[in-house]
Parts: sequence; C-alpha cells; structure tokens
Amino acid sequence: MNLHGLWQILLIFLLSALKFGFGGVPAAVFAKFPFFKAVTITTAGGVAGAIFFAHVSQWALDKWHQFRFKYFPRSRNRTITIADRKLARFIREKWGLAGIAFFTPFILSIPIGTSIAVHFYRDKQKVISYMLVSIAAWDIVLYVFYNNFYHFIVHYIHHHL
Repeated sequence: MNLHGLWQILLIFLLSALKFGFGGVPAAVFAKFPFFKAVTITTAGGVAGAIFFAHVSQWALDKWHQFRFKYFPRSRNRTITIADRKLARFIREKWGLAGIAFFTPFILSIPIGTSIAVHFYRDKQKVISYMLVSIAAWDIVLYVFYNNFYHFIVHYIHHHL
C-alpha cells in the first residue's frame, strides 16, 4: 500500500467519525473501495467518533455543571420550563435512545447525535452500543445505495455543476 492509499483510508476514517452518511460512506464508494474494506473503515471511523464524542460530551457536561454550580449557586434548583420538559419528553418517550441512535449516522452527525444521547442517557456504554449497531446497519445500507447509484451521481455532478 502506498502513501496515497493510507491518506485515503485516514481521510475516510475521519470523515466517518464526523459526518457519516454524507462524508465517510460516499467517500469510500467514490474511492472505489470494495465492500468489506469500505464497511470496515467507515464503521470503525463512525464507532471511534461515537466513543470519542461520548467521552468528550460527558466531560463537557460535568465541567458545565461544576461551572454552573460554582458561579451560579442559586440556579441549582432552577425551574425547568415547559418547553424544556416537552423537548425532553418528546426525545425520551417518542424516540428513545434507539431513535437517537437510528437518526445519528444519516440525519444528525456523529458528534451531535452522540452528545444528545449522552445528555439524556448518562450510561456511555449503552449509548456507544446503540450507536455501534446503528452505524453498522446504516453503513451497509448506505454503501449499497451509493454503490448502486454511483454512476448516476457522478454523471449528475459532471453535467450540472
């Protein structure tokens, strides 16, 4: 493997960790990686991103609570607004962790979806497990989709842009 191939793999891995559905998987297909190689690299990147952002989100939430309690002690028992309650109830009851994990790889990005999940569900291992299953499933679906429509997408880009 040459240096160019290594840079391609690293870039696709990093894209998968940040923007999975519109970054990593299409890049792997456009780089003409075979199925197993593309799915392995993009799934590994997505899961690595979920693990990283789960830990960063947990750390940021802990630091935010420390800061808030230190500098704004009165707000420790703040009242929760009706909008906050409705949003939390909507996310927890209607979607749940499985719903957040389902929408994260394609619609949301890995950092945003993982941060939301860690905020509502403090168990990082559970969040990462749900994200792993969702990322792996979306990876296969998106690879097949992008691979089958690769020629149409490239043709459209060449003629319309």
